[in-house]
Amino acid sequence: MKIIIRVAILLLVALAIFYFTGNRVKENEPLQSPVKHGTAMPVTDKGVGAPIPQTSRPEKGLSVFVGDKAETLVEEWGEPTRVEPSGYGYDWWVYLNGLKFMAGVNDKGIVNQIYTTELEADINPFQIGQNIDDIFRFTIVGSEVDVMIDENIYTFSLNSEDLKTRLLIIYKDLFVQLYLDNESGDLIAVRFINPETLVLHQPYEMTYMGELIVSKPPSSTLQLEVNRTAERQIFEITNLYRQKFNVPALINDYDLNIFARKHSEKMALENYSTEESTDSEKLSDRLDEAMIEHRKAAENIAFDYVDAIGVVHGWLNSTAHRSILLDKDFTHMGTGSYGNYYTQDFIKASKEDVRRK
Repeated sequence: MKIIIRVAILLLVALAIFYFTGNRVKENEPLQSPVKHGTAMPVTDKGVGAPIPQTSRPEKGLSVFVGDKAETLVEEWGEPTRVEPSGYGYDWWVYLNGLKFMAGVNDKGIVNQIYTTELEADINPFQIGQNIDDIFRFTIVGSEVDVMIDENIYTFSLNSEDLKTRLLIIYKDLFVQLYLDNESGDLIAVRFINPETLVLHQPYEMTYMGELIVSKPPSSTLQLEVNRTAERQIFEITNLYRQKFNVPALINDYDLNIFARKHSEKMALENYSTEESTDSEKLSDRLDEAMIEHRKAAENIAFDYVDAIGVVHGWLNSTAHRSILLDKDFTHMGTGSYGNYYTQDFIKASKEDVRRK
């Protein structure tokens, strides 16, 4: 009997060790964008498919600012919380006081896009929280969308996954990217965007007839600023999504930012790909080496996405990455961006660690 009790105690101890050590650090395979930027293919014949008819663009709501001067934003919403560069030649105007949204402003001072996740935002004719079935009932949705700019034709092809999570809607001189939650089918974010910027981003599979629109690559100095832009936006959008799902907001952690940044840089310099993965260093080992204390930790990684908006939406719609993104136990997060490689690291800090931070 004593032997049985001793064995039972040893088993309980082993299970406890496994739970508190082996199971407290979680990492996923890096998430690759479904479309790699710069892979658009030229074609000589458009084919015979009928184009989706363009309806008149909305006359009210946030979309009316796209194509207008940035001064109209200031008149309506005041000065932005901050202005920061993108990797595509325009600036992001980030509004965090009151209604939270981001607006792209090009070098001519024209608004080229607006993005928001806010339930209270007027995104006429849509509504945050609206179900995809309702959207399909009153909106023309196609698997191929043509963008005509001057004499050039750009054709975006949406796959079955896009038609569930990343719809592309066409209006006259305006396009709408609807970001949906693949678990509920609800609309969780929207991006109103002009034709030129949509083609510049290439967020879906694309072919084109004519000249391809490309942006000048940022200088090395500007790229550093673009990386910091992505880091801030990933952190903020992550917290906006956590708020949507009633999960506590995370604290931005300086040490974790440096930690995540180094990992993104390492992946970029090694030209990491899912097909040729050479990254065998475990997250737990890297955290120990960096002397980052934690009671629980996890990491999400992605690459080849257009920007922070696409990255976080991609993580949310990947079951494994979503479980980390929305984990209520985590208290702190760090984000790292290096080119088109992105890392976010989460920890649950002890009360003593929180007080020290």
